[in-house]
Amino acid sequence: MQFARRRNRSAKRFSRTTGTLAALTVGASLLAAPQTAFADSSPTSAELLKACSWASFCKFRPQSYWGYTGPRHQVGSTAYNCGSQTNQHRIDWSDTTTAGNTVGVSVTAGYKFAEVFEVSVETSYSHTWQNSHTDTESNTVNIPAGHVGWIERGTAKQQAKGWWEIQFKDKYYGHYDWYVYDYQESGFNQDTPSYGYVNFKDRAMTSAERGAHC
Repeated sequence: MQFARRRNRSAKRFSRTTGTLAALTVGASLLAAPQTAFADSSPTSAELLKACSWASFCKFRPQSYWGYTGPRHQVGSTAYNCGSQTNQHRIDWSDTTTAGNTVGVSVTAGYKFAEVFEVSVETSYSHTWQNSHTDTESNTVNIPAGHVGWIERGTAKQQAKGWWEIQFKDKYYGHYDWYVYDYQESGFNQDTPSYGYVNFKDRAMTSAERGAHC
């Protein structure tokens, strides 16, 4: 879970003098600050990221990056071999991987924060970041007699974690400076394809499948 943090101008000037960060976590603990500090309502993390488009300053500061294999899933249609010998079947498939994040804001909607995130990650870790990627292939598979076959894929993915600093010329929800911590975003990993795989799977047909397809 990520939290938005805010800091007013006086706190900002004080921190520059003393080196102390005067910030509070919205929604995390009411005991961490006087009740008067919550006089103004607080924006959600999603609202803050959307406001990145018109804020006077919007910066993502990455802290970690890693590659991994996404969850396995079927791509393309299922093929049935009702014959008495192994047959070849062609399976055409298309699979789209879109970026996702921990605040639930679509990164394909043209928001500025998506561009800011891409540039920050690519600069820090030298990895290309794509908001959306589609793979389209055709595979010929051998399906044993009386079996059903399909193609299973685990997508090569990448993820980055960090925090946002967003500043406004005029007060936004009563404050000039806001922060979004523990932000994570995942997407397709074209730089390390070894994290992904495409496998052919098959099993014997059930009696119901025989009745429906043979």
